[in-house]
Parts: sequence; structure tokens; C-alpha cells
Amino acid sequence: MCFFALFLPFFIIVTFKKIEFNMKKEPLVSIIIPCYNYEKYVEKSIESALAQTYKNIEIIVVDNGSTDNSLSIINKFSTNKKVRILTFENNNPPGKKNSFHFHDAIKESKGEYISTLYADDWYLPDKIEKQLDLFSRIPDSVGVVYCHGSGYIEKDNVKFKWHFQSVRGYVFNDYLKKGDVVIPISPLVKRYCYKIIGSNNIWSGTEYDFLIMSLYVDFDFVDEYLVVMRLHNYNDAKNIGSVYRRVIKFHNTALLTERTIQRSSRFLINRRIASDYLTFGLDFIVRLDVENSKDAVFNALRTHKFYIFKFRLLVCMALIYLPRSVSKYILDKTNKLSSTPINTCSW
Repeated sequence: MCFFALFLPFFIIVTFKKIEFNMKKEPLVSIIIPCYNYEKYVEKSIESALAQTYKNIEIIVVDNGSTDNSLSIINKFSTNKKVRILTFENNNPPGKKNSFHFHDAIKESKGEYISTLYADDWYLPDKIEKQLDLFSRIPDSVGVVYCHGSGYIEKDNVKFKWHFQSVRGYVFNDYLKKGDVVIPISPLVKRYCYKIIGSNNIWSGTEYDFLIMSLYVDFDFVDEYLVVMRLHNYNDAKNIGSVYRRVIKFHNTALLTERTIQRSSRFLINRRIASDYLTFGLDFIVRLDVENSKDAVFNALRTHKFYIFKFRLLVCMALIYLPRSVSKYILDKTNKLSSTPINTCSW
């Protein structure tokens, strides 16, 4: 009895140390799934989060004021202890504070790491596990680990490999020079990254979060295809008019600030913004939306005058000023005419 009493404190300390070690070894990951009118897709999205090989997860599903049957489908998971459901009557799209009600989801979450999954997309089972494994082997300066992914074209039932860049370290200048670095649903992010940039922005919950994070933390990546983004007729990107106005607002609010300019150069920032404008100009013209295309192209020129030498810009301007019937004929013959009509509604 005396022997047991003598060693009891030792056993207690060892037990608690073991518990503490296991907790450190398996940090909690919060997967946030915002949903708006995706009744066809949200069940698969939630199931892919629950199917992760890494088990210490919580799933925060946000019904962002859906008017279809999305909430009923989400509520099928209400008895699962890993799933929490947040419901809101109002749809809060990007471009407004607390877009997607993402800030509400961050406040509700408890994870040391945050991962975002849109309700029409899905994860492969080992996505979180492989990203956490990399986090355990890299410097603390890395706040974001992303991966590559696949696109799934719903109407053709075709999947293709899809990634933007393969860069690590301080990647902000890569964002400016070559465009986006991460697929929006691919990053696993240390929680403090949202404390740095805030989660109540007009772009919260979008890929713009990661562009702004790249100003402050290093990035790394798992060189595998671990997420799938579904391409379908209801993607937010199809609402090109509202997305265009939203991106202008994002740039003015986040990129064209003194603090951001000090961390890079006005030249590179303008180049990134002009490139985005030109991309929209081309997207508009293939839909024969001449007025918006003209606005985007001239915004590109005003932002970066050297874009006058860009071949793509010259082609776009030619199509803008040709008679509509001629532009339509050229685009049709070159298979560039979009079958997607212009849609300026908000998400």
C-alpha cells in the first residue's frame, strides 16, 4: 500500500503527460462548409469531410439563407457529434461584411487548424491527414499548407487535374506575378492566420483570404491532388457581372493600401490587378457583353499602361469595336463563343 502511494503521483504525471502528448499530436481541425441553395451537392460535401482518415475534426455547416431543400438535407447530419449546423435567414454573399457568414463559423469553431469546403465540392479522404503530416515537418513560419486538386465537369462527367502554381515560402509576389496560388478549397490554415487578416471581411471565406494571408505567413504544399471542385451551371463564377464588381471592391479594399504596397511594389500590384481586369474583359467578350468588356479592358489599361502591348488585350479590343455580328462570327468559328449567358445576379 505504501509502495503504491509512493508511486501514485508518478503514475498520474505520466498519464497526464501522455494525454497532453496525444492532444498535441492530434490537433483539432475545423472544416467549415458554407452552403447556399446546393441541395443537390451538400450531402456529398459533408460526407467527404466525415470520411477523412484524420479523425480529430469538427464540421461547421453554415446554411447561408438557402431557399431550396438544402437545410433539410444538412439536418440529416444533426445527430452526428462531429457536425454543428449554423442557420441564417439572410443570404450573405461575398462583397458584404462577414460573407458566407464565415466570421460566425470561425467564432463557433474550436480547431487549431481551419479548412474551408464549399458545399458543391468534396475532399479526398486523406486530404487533412497529409497536410497535417507536412505541418509537423516544416518551420513554424508556415501558416498555410495547400494541395492540388481536380476539376469535375458535371455535364460531361469528366474529371481533370487542376492546379495553379507549385510555390512555397513567401508567395505574395507569386500571386502578383503569375496569378492565384491555391485552389480555394485546398488550404489547411493555422487558426492565427485568420486573427492576422480578420474573418469579418467582404471577401471572407473566398480565395482572396489566402492572397492576403500570403502577405504575412509562409506557404507550403502537398504535391498531390486531394480536392475536387465541381464545375456546373450554378457556380458562383458563372455570375460574372457580380464577380467582376466584387473583385474590383476586393482590390481597392485590400491590395491598394499603403501597408500592402510597402510589402511589395505598386508596379507588381498594378500588374496583378490589370491581369484580372483583362481576364474579365475576355470573359465578357466571349459572352458578347461589349459594354462590360470595354469597361474591364480600359480598367486594365488605366491600371497598367504597358498592357497596351498585350496580344490578348489587342484581340479583345478588336472584338469590342467590330460589329457584333462579325465578333460573333469570329468567336463562333474559333470555338470561343461562350454558351453561358451573362448573369449579373448576386450569389
